[in-house]
Amino acid sequence: MQRRIFAISDNEPSLTQSQFLTSAGIFEGAILVVALIGGWLTGCAPLATLSWSVQDFGFGILATGPMLILLILCMVSRSKGLVQIREFVRDSIGPYLSDCRWFDIVLLAILAGVCEEAFFRGFLYLWIQDWNPFLAVLICNLLFGLAHAVTPVYAMLAAFLGLYLTALIAADPTPNLLIPMTAHTLYDLIAFIIVIRDFRKHESEEQQTQNEG
Repeated sequence: MQRRIFAISDNEPSLTQSQFLTSAGIFEGAILVVALIGGWLTGCAPLATLSWSVQDFGFGILATGPMLILLILCMVSRSKGLVQIREFVRDSIGPYLSDCRWFDIVLLAILAGVCEEAFFRGFLYLWIQDWNPFLAVLICNLLFGLAHAVTPVYAMLAAFLGLYLTALIAADPTPNLLIPMTAHTLYDLIAFIIVIRDFRKHESEEQQTQNEG
């Protein structure tokens, strides 16, 4: 029998583990489908700038560094808004991620990195850029922030990270979508691992408090 997790509240049952993974896959897959359909309708293929390059793959890995620095700063910050984000993420998706197998975590990160970058940077940004580069940056990253708007502060942070990922494309005279895809995927993978550790630590502390009580 699959474990049923109550991630949001005790009165609102959430999905089972397999339902969570399936829902995540459908959601990310839908983003990719929208990107492909949009590319077909507009002539701006979302994967047109994607090509394999060891050098760009390595650059994508290095480009994850600044994003991870920001993540670490957010994790150690005592700001009320950031603490609320950490607690929300820990309590809402921490139970799901904690029950995932390692290859589930890797697959989730790859799906997010590939599908979201194909839509936001591969299609939306490059399509609007032909009309107005400034609007392309603005619209692409506002929508990226709204797509991650679990809280207003989280939306702002996501938009900022989106701006950084967009810069990896915009600043390159020969843009390769592989760079932001790699950075996004690796960042999400490490972020998932941090959420799992945070959830398990919190769960262990709560259990210890109950035992002492």
